[in-house]
Amino acid sequence: MALPRKPMVQFLVEKGYLKQEQFVEAQKVLQQTGQTDIGKVLVSLNMVGEREVLQAKAQEMGFAFADLDRIQIDSSALNVVPERMVKTHNAIPVKKEGNNLWVAMTNPNNLVALDDIKIASGLRVIPVVAVTGAIEDAIKKYYGGGAVVPEATTVVTTAPPPAASAAPQNFNADIRMAIANAGAG
Repeated sequence: MALPRKPMVQFLVEKGYLKQEQFVEAQKVLQQTGQTDIGKVLVSLNMVGEREVLQAKAQEMGFAFADLDRIQIDSSALNVVPERMVKTHNAIPVKKEGNNLWVAMTNPNNLVALDDIKIASGLRVIPVVAVTGAIEDAIKKYYGGGAVVPEATTVVTTAPPPAASAAPQNFNADIRMAIANAGAG
């Protein structure tokens, strides 16, 4: 059963990452500067970290969040995607189970990356959200120290796949939920 999604700011407040007063201040800055992304404003004002904002955005969109600094990446997942593709899309496979491959990326709606990885691996790709810097560090750690080529600037987006509809509490719990949903679909 999918957990209910919450707006990003509500998630941040409920988790204790953000105080209501901070949110009010960030809204004022948002209006004064003409920016449109409250998450970027919160990070730029040092009210919350990038990790917390991405975790909140992931849960709002119905995707899992992978804290790459705290999880062990599955070596069998790494073996199914070529290094060149991982570096091109700045996306790293983190878990493989059966015909499913979970891939950590900053933009889980990047259809070009998802399709390329699906074709290369021959597996059903389930995107999970991760911090860009953590993805780059994991790529360097597992694939070698070559330069990471940024994702293409043209991104086509779509709604999240049904298997990614659970709001994450932690990566492992969300993966278990996604595995259960994949078996049901």
